[in-house]
Order: sequence, then structure tokens, then C-alpha cells
Amino acid sequence: MRCLPRAPIPRFLLALCTALVSACAVAADPPPEYDAAFHAELLPAEGVAVASVKIDQRDGEVSELRFRIEEGRHHDFDGDGELEVEPPFVYWRPPADGGRFSLRVHIDRERRGNGKDAHIDADWAILRLDHLFPAARVRGRPGATSRSTLSLAAPEDWSVETRYGRFDGEPLPVETSGRRYSRPTGWIAAGQLGVRRESIAGRGVTVAGPVQQGVRRMDHLALMQWTLPTLLEVFPAFPESVLVVSAGDPMWRGALSGPSSLYIHAERPLINERGTSTLLHELVHVAGISGTGTGAAWIVEGLADYYSLEALRRSGAVTDARHERSRAALERQGRDVSRLDTRRANAEVSARAVTVLYMLDAAIRDASGGEASLDDVARALAESDETITLARFRTLAEQTAGATLALFDDLPLRKPAPPSRIE
Repeated sequence: MRCLPRAPIPRFLLALCTALVSACAVAADPPPEYDAAFHAELLPAEGVAVASVKIDQRDGEVSELRFRIEEGRHHDFDGDGELEVEPPFVYWRPPADGGRFSLRVHIDRERRGNGKDAHIDADWAILRLDHLFPAARVRGRPGATSRSTLSLAAPEDWSVETRYGRFDGEPLPVETSGRRYSRPTGWIAAGQLGVRRESIAGRGVTVAGPVQQGVRRMDHLALMQWTLPTLLEVFPAFPESVLVVSAGDPMWRGALSGPSSLYIHAERPLINERGTSTLLHELVHVAGISGTGTGAAWIVEGLADYYSLEALRRSGAVTDARHERSRAALERQGRDVSRLDTRRANAEVSARAVTVLYMLDAAIRDASGGEASLDDVARALAESDETITLARFRTLAEQTAGATLALFDDLPLRKPAPPSRIE
């Protein structure tokens, strides 16, 4: 058999193939990365921390960081390269190969005249890492992401607990899902600490607080051992680990959540006389029920109270009769509320919101023939990064129910809720 010579490939086809191969190679390249080393030194004698971020980069991945600063708290800015201070922002343009930016942070801060939400003294400190490392908007190469670490310095006899784990001298990896610039966030406890750790329903739980502050570490773990598995049935995307920090005065006599962490005052009851739980309330926020739009605080705070009630009932921590009495008490407490969409949800607004949410759960179950409930709505809210708004809440509720829910039209709100489109 005679073999014919192979026909030459046209030049334009060769060019096209080369371009396609090059495009595929570029597409396969990983996004550019740079190192961001966060460090903070706690100085109790001065009541401040010196915080810094050191950028190491190879090809100008970061050209500018715009930090949002808090007047009276952040000061003494310094940085390699170019630095421009225009409150409430500081603009830092690091050298092409990287550099270091630093600031001093005043730690103690009063919260509405009822104690401090950040404090440091000779024995201990409780504060949020978010306040040590201000949020920043980063300009640079498209898609550039940070490989971030956290290190801390404190008096020699202090220990330090963070949401990323205990700091023992080795930098802690910092990962923030969905963000290209990962900065440390969440609560931190440092000083002469008592610490208890437990694995509960596959989640790592740490309770930390200064010694001789009346922190009931084992009580917190016991309540979570009883109720966290129930919360996870509603919020399966709950963080893999959570840090609970606690202290007595002069800290604020309430509780506050943060990413994968929360603070609760040492004298706060684990279950109050209304039959709700401050600890469980904040754990619902940690689960993802947070980030409110204008006028939606009642939804977020109402859901946190609703599931603190439900976690206690469903886990068997309280009887059905006790649960019903708690619901009745909340209904009485919130019956005179004339407007739900206030800027802050006080105790009365939250109580009214709980009553509304029980009605909504019943309406969803009825419309869906028992196939869906408020749990499905709350789960969807928690697993999304979108801000919680009334419009979004209504849309999710009606999509879950498969029907328009007239309940929304009768709520005491500033404006009628916008119509929902069911897909």
C-alpha cells in the first residue's frame, strides 16, 4: 500500500492552536497569592496594642490597602512605602516587594454606659481581633488572595485563646471563606486564664475566661453538650470550632457574637426567667443568623430567641409545658409593640418577633402540607452571605411554603412588604 505525503497544516490553524494552548495554560494558572502576616503585641501597662500587617509579594499583587480607622481608638500609623491619612481612612501603598504597616490601638471601650466590650488590665484582656486589625479594601492584581497568619505577643505568664486556636508561639493560619484579603476576626481572651475544651457533635468547643472572675466554664459546656446537636440539625453549616470567652465586671453585662466566637458576661444566666438562653441566642448568630439590613433587626434577633427556645424544647432541656409558658410570657411582653422594623430590636420587639415567627412556622407548615417549616428558611439564611432583609426573608418564606403568605401584609411595619415572586 502506498502512503501519501501528509498535507501541511495551514499557518492560520497553527496560530489558532497555539493561542488556544496558551489561553488554556493561562486559565490553568492559580490566582496570584501574597503573604500577609498579622501581629499584635498586648501592652497592659499602657492599655494599648501595637498591631501590624506585613505584606510579602513577588509581583505587585497588592498596590494599595485602604484601612477604615476608628477615631480615638486607632492612632500612630506607620508604614513602608507611601502612607496617607485621611480619616476615617488610611491609605497604604506598600513597595513592590512588600512592606509593613503598623498602628497603635487603644483597647478599653465603653458600650452604651453599661460596661466595656473590650478591656485590658494587668491580669487579663478580652477584645475582638477585628478591632486590632481594621477592615481594608485592597487594590492590586485581579484575583490576588492572601495567605494570612496571626501571631501575638503578651506578658510572659499570659496565655492567649483565639477562634483559630491557642497561640503557642507558632503563627496561626487565618482563613476567611469567600474573602481574598483574610484578616483575623472574632473574640480573643488573654491573660491568667482558665480554659475548658470539649468536642461536641463533631465541633470543637473552647470556653475561656480569666481566673477568679466567676466564669462557669463547665456549665457552658454542659448546656452546649445538651443543645448544640439540636442546633446543628437546623444549622448544619455551623463552624467547625467555636470559642466562648467570658469575664465579670468591668465587662458589658450582656453577650455579643463574632465570627466563630462569642462573649458572654460571667453573671449572665444560661437560661433566663423568660425561658430563653443568652448563650444559645448568641450561638444562633454564630451559626450565620447575622448581618441585618435596614429594619430587619427584628428578624435576626427574633430568630435567635426563637431557636434558643426551640433548642431547649427539642433537646428535652425543658418540658413542653415550660416551653408553652415561655411563649405565653413573650407574647404578653411584646403585645404592645407598634412597630417591628426599629433600628435596634429591644426586648419587647424581640418578644413580638418570636410570636410572629411561631405564626410564620405554622403558616409554612400548613401551606406546604407539613413538608417544610421555618427551619428551612433559617437554614437558607444562615448558609448565605447575603444581608438579611425583610424582602429576602419574605421571598424565602414564600418559596419554602410554595404560596403567598398573607401574614406578611399584617405585620406592624413602616411600609408594606414588597411582593414576592415565587419561582
